Amino acid sequence: MQEQAKQPFRERVERGIYRRNTSEGKTRYEVLYRDVDGKQKWQTAAKLAEARALRASNTVKVANGEKVAPTKTTFGELAESWYEAKAARLRPRTAHYYRDALDLVLLPRFGRYRVAAIDADAVAKLTRDLEREGLHAIDAARKKRPLGRSSVANYLKPLQGALALAVRRGLIAASPFAVLTDDDRPAREEKQPAHEWTNEEVEALLAASTTLAAKRESRYDYTPLLRLVALLGLRKGEALGLKWMDFDKDEGLLHIRRQWTPAGAYGPTKTAAGVRRIALPTELTKELLELRVASGHSLDEHPVFASLTGTPLGHRNVTRRGFEPARDLAKLPGHLTLHDLRHAAASRLIGAGLDPVTVATVLGHEDANVTLRVYAHLYDRQRSDDAVRDALSAAGRW
Repeated sequence: MQEQAKQPFRERVERGIYRRNTSEGKTRYEVLYRDVDGKQKWQTAAKLAEARALRASNTVKVANGEKVAPTKTTFGELAESWYEAKAARLRPRTAHYYRDALDLVLLPRFGRYRVAAIDADAVAKLTRDLEREGLHAIDAARKKRPLGRSSVANYLKPLQGALALAVRRGLIAASPFAVLTDDDRPAREEKQPAHEWTNEEVEALLAASTTLAAKRESRYDYTPLLRLVALLGLRKGEALGLKWMDFDKDEGLLHIRRQWTPAGAYGPTKTAAGVRRIALPTELTKELLELRVASGHSLDEHPVFASLTGTPLGHRNVTRRGFEPARDLAKLPGHLTLHDLRHAAASRLIGAGLDPVTVATVLGHEDANVTLRVYAHLYDRQRSDDAVRDALSAAGRW
């Protein structure tokens, strides 16, 4: 019996492109080319279309005298190079999030992959895994906790950035993100409108906070901080970043110039528009004056909301010891966060008839369109109510 011929290691598909099967049973395409130094070299692609794009790109580069970058670079090597260059230009908190995304998800999943092996299917699979199982898909020791769209998108950002760098360096012809379909991307969640706080809810929250502060075991009264957020719509970091020098008692103004970050350091506001001044009502000016007189840390450089040691309050303590216990005691919905309290200020300003540009300025939005997107339902309802009221008034009495 004649011995069956062995299957060739590489099978020619077309000029300069060969197909082979890996030990894992996957199909890979290899591109043959001669670099500017005249040496014969290979590049690998996951799909035929990518291989064709690689061959076309290599042909142009060699014709122009450019050296073609090798494809042996792993994602781990590329990702660290990308992060090193990127981190210095990021806000500390953003750099921390990117580092976590790399360490918790991207490096465990793709660290040893050659960059060219990360295709659109691999990105789409990671997206589905995170949506279905969360970090359990990466680390089996973790519990299965499906992640929402924003969380998945945040984990993918460093991957997209690193692959964009790979394109610029000629390691791959195109980023897999460029060919993702809508079904491949994180699923869109139904956007819930911001909670519309009533005056009664805000008053109940502040009353509950005052009650908690009066207890013997209480270590801090968070009520002035909660009232400031509810009235002025400050972000938590902005409120904690306030210093007494930012309070102009004579003019009745509060200047927002910085924020206190979760990392425990002063930093710039979230956006350039976050630097702003807000006119204070007389009652709030009086309350801040009383708070400064009673504070053991009342110099200009001291934080308005200082801990017992004179440092700004911690983000976690404000949430866990300040807002959440008061929310629960006031019997408010358990999903409400301190950031939601910012919407109470927006509702109050819109209800008073202020235009979107003014509301955006008070809240620190970069663009009034952001304000309209978030609070369009309030403006639409106000316009509708005004139109109905005017129409009924014009109709006269029966």
